[in-house]
Formats: sequence, structure tokens, C-alpha cells
Amino acid sequence: MTEHWQLFLFLAGLVAAWSLIILGALRSMLTRNAEILEARIEEVKRISEQNQGLERQLLQLKADLPLNYVRKEDFIRHEVVINTKLDRLRDLIEDLKKERTHG
Repeated sequence: MTEHWQLFLFLAGLVAAWSLIILGALRSMLTRNAEILEARIEEVKRISEQNQGLERQLLQLKADLPLNYVRKEDFIRHEVVINTKLDRLRDLIEDLKKERTHG
């Protein structure tokens, strides 16, 4: 009967040792994966901060764009107005030249 107890205790010890080995391996794997996840989280945070910086720059550009940009239609209209004024000025100068030569 003592042989059965010895065998039982040996097997119980073997199961306990095996369980400890498995728990140690699991702990090692989980620790390594946690470190990898923390590194990835830091990388995501860094990328997020960069994106926030780009978003701020884009919003600033959107705010500054109306002040620095002239639409094509506005430019053409302005150019037509200037050309019309220059044509009138040329006509006035020609009229003055004609008056001087005839009068």
C-alpha cells in the first residue's frame, strides 16, 4: 500500500512540476506579448500625434487659403476691369492727340 502512496505522490509531484513549467512558459509568453503590445501602443500614439500635427497644419491652411488665393473667375473679372480702364485711357490719350494736332 505504501508503494501506491509513493507512486501517487510521485505522479502528483510530476503533475505539479509540469504545471509549474507550463505556467512559467505561459507567463513568459504573456510578458513578451505585453511588451510587444506596449511598443505598438507607443508607436500608435506617436503616429496619432503626428496626424494631429498634420491636421492642425491642414486646418491652418484652410483658414489661410481664402486670404492668399484668388479664384480664376475673380482674377479674370479683375483683369477685364483693368484692361477696360486701360483701353479708356488709351482712347482719351488718342483723343487728346487728335485735338492737339487739329486745334
